[in-house]
Amino acid sequence: MPPSDHDLPHIPHIPRTPRTESVPAPPDPRELLSARPSEAGWWEICALLERLAPGELRALRPLALRWPAAQRPMPDRWWAQWIAGDIRPHHAFAGTRALGRLDHVETGTVPRPVAEDWADEPGEQRSADELLDGPDGGESRAAYFYNGASAVAAPSGLGWLAVAAAAEWHHNGGDIVRWETTRDAPLVWYLDGARHHDESYEVAVSPDDEVLVAAVEGSWIGWSARTGERLWRVSPHPDPTADGWGASAADPADTSVGMDDLVRFGFSADGRRLAVGTGSSDVVAVLASATGEVLLRVPEGEDAFGPVALDGTGELVAHTGHAGRVVLRRVADGRVLAVADTGLSSIAALALAPGGDGLFVVGGAVGGVPERAGLATAARPAARLFTVERRAGGGATLAGQRLLRPGGFTEGLDADSPSAAITARACWTPSGPFAFLGADFGSLLFDGAGRTLWADPAAAIGGFTADGRALVVVQEDIDVWFLAGLARPDGETEPAGEDPGPGRVLLTGLPPALAGGAPLDPDARELPCSHWSVRVAAVADGARALAFCTKLDRDSVGRPQVLCRWPSDGAPDAPVDALLLPGVEGAAYLSDLAFSPRGDVVARGLLGEETVLALDEVATGLTRWVFTLPTLPWDEEERLRLAFSADGSRLVLAAHVTGRVVVVDVASGKPVLSLAESPRDTVSWRGARVDLAALDAAGERLAFGVRDALSRVIVREVGGPAVPVPVPAGLRQITGLAFSPDGERLAVAGATHRGHAGLWLLPLGEGAGDATVTPTTAVRDLPMHDQPDGQLVWSTAGPRVYFPGSHGWGVLWDAGTGRTLAEIPFGCADGGVALSPDGHTLVTVTQFGARRWPLPTP
Repeated sequence: MPPSDHDLPHIPHIPRTPRTESVPAPPDPRELLSARPSEAGWWEICALLERLAPGELRALRPLALRWPAAQRPMPDRWWAQWIAGDIRPHHAFAGTRALGRLDHVETGTVPRPVAEDWADEPGEQRSADELLDGPDGGESRAAYFYNGASAVAAPSGLGWLAVAAAAEWHHNGGDIVRWETTRDAPLVWYLDGARHHDESYEVAVSPDDEVLVAAVEGSWIGWSARTGERLWRVSPHPDPTADGWGASAADPADTSVGMDDLVRFGFSADGRRLAVGTGSSDVVAVLASATGEVLLRVPEGEDAFGPVALDGTGELVAHTGHAGRVVLRRVADGRVLAVADTGLSSIAALALAPGGDGLFVVGGAVGGVPERAGLATAARPAARLFTVERRAGGGATLAGQRLLRPGGFTEGLDADSPSAAITARACWTPSGPFAFLGADFGSLLFDGAGRTLWADPAAAIGGFTADGRALVVVQEDIDVWFLAGLARPDGETEPAGEDPGPGRVLLTGLPPALAGGAPLDPDARELPCSHWSVRVAAVADGARALAFCTKLDRDSVGRPQVLCRWPSDGAPDAPVDALLLPGVEGAAYLSDLAFSPRGDVVARGLLGEETVLALDEVATGLTRWVFTLPTLPWDEEERLRLAFSADGSRLVLAAHVTGRVVVVDVASGKPVLSLAESPRDTVSWRGARVDLAALDAAGERLAFGVRDALSRVIVREVGGPAVPVPVPAGLRQITGLAFSPDGERLAVAGATHRGHAGLWLLPLGEGAGDATVTPTTAVRDLPMHDQPDGQLVWSTAGPRVYFPGSHGWGVLWDAGTGRTLAEIPFGCADGGVALSPDGHTLVTVTQFGARRWPLPTP
């Protein structure tokens, strides 16, 4: 029987307190942003940012910007708001957004749809018979991006992109289509590549998203950005079927002009006007963007070409001119308001401030980088910002600021390359100007302060949105990079510069007076040492004088020779005294240079219609005499090599193809000896080739190398018989010859049959002709194959040799110690290497400048 209540023990009543659960405090966004970047951490941060006030967001922004932009992707929710025009303050924390791949563009699909609103879907497109460039087969047809993309244009909202396909040249041209970025949707077709053979390197959309423009086979075409309907077509070239220049009814299949003429566009900020500039046909025009009406056409002969840019209202147009100049014009009458030298070796993009008070010029530059002088050869990305200062009477002045040289990109990015000219873009936003540049070996985004915001080791094409908030980058993948999310944190210092190169910088550039120019400002007083590779250079003892061949104007064909002089006391900060050596009529191509041992004269070997040896005085820069060799048929393989005797009394010239060797008296310029290797002594069908020549100390003995089937060395008394000389065993090619100071030995530098860098020391005199001398291998891992541009001098320390390697680098080697004294990080095609007559001074010269290398003293 169960117990009764009286049987249960008494339990006193205890009042119960309400039960509460502990709620964890929300995470601190500062702690999350200070932690190691991670995907999970970023999504948690995004949820917190949405709930913060603007002031709190501003305080957190510097911490967020320290996260790599690639690790701050924009969430789907933010992306849907952005493309709907609902841009919120926390969106500025996002760095990037992956939109898809080119195969998504082909099929009109997206990897992650974030919108399903079809209310704004474009209406049915017209057929190929109704459109000049419409697709055959209707809306369902896929685009063709197998060869990649050639251009991209992005409206401010980023809800769609216009993407141009690279052409498949053996079959058809490149398609241009509109691709929805938020949902799967049929493509809008602007251009059907099956009906053309061209590809568009730039497409542009007006700021109001109404008009899309591109250049196709020499014509400029405007379409409705929404429907793909063609609005207008303008031909910039004379059309025999049309009355003058402008809108043309020419057959669109006529591709006789414009296929390779790079065209650049620039809309005004209000979208009413469009500037157009061509790259090779020198056309600059301003059109009404809605109708294609030509409002301004710069007359022919005024050296006007693209890139181009308009101000906010389209009242001012900027374009490029020859020799790195920019020109500012008034659109109403075409009047030139200002012209300025930019100091750039090439100009690839322009951006005008909306108010017309600033101009941003983007391109490539050489020179001006002391830590790289003499070491690098490609033009690096650069820009210059100009302030537009209005003057009374309607004119203006372009005041240049310092040259901007961003860093942090791959070494192979050449800003003067054709790919850089095609891909470069610039924009001007409320935060200032920005520039994008993509080349064969890298891509770069930087701002108006020259700070790198994004870089990639691969090539890419890109396009800024019309409002300048984002950059769309197309490789195989298509990504958006948000400029606010790429900004540099306040107070962050620039990364350290490149490691200084060896030795001392002699030159970072040349005085602008050499090209008839004037300095832009205190930070930009120099011209590049050359707009082309420097292949020939010579230096006097102690670097008191330096001579090299240059290209002062990138649009000229001339290659003048520069003579640079420094005070004899060798003051390290002494300014250079530079001048151009006098030209020699009929002989414009420099083949070799040589300073006399005393450094008072410099000899030039010149080719052209005439073969010429010229001697110039270092003190005055005047030509003392010119000796002309007998006229010979031009041969593109011809080259001359020069050498002085140690006492400076005589000079020898060796002509490679013609096989002639001439010894000249330095004082009078008269020949002392002229000889050619006998054709009957050669066994090669090409005849004898003379590689080099050398004189002994007094100029009484002559040595020269001959190559036919084999390479051999010949030594003669000047005006006398041959001198017995041993056979250099295993000699494949001669790159240097030098007599010992006593004239009893001859040093031969060159390549062995196995391609090693070798040195042969040959005794001269009775009985020497029966001997064979084996080489000393100088550098075993330096391949030497058909490199004729080495040097050899016999200094007080013994032979010193510059061996030019075949794989883009060379060495200076000392025979006395068997040591490599310097490793030169470029090949003979990229820069000049000069060893002084006494062997104690080494100087390298490239487009960037000249550098003296440290060498041990004897």
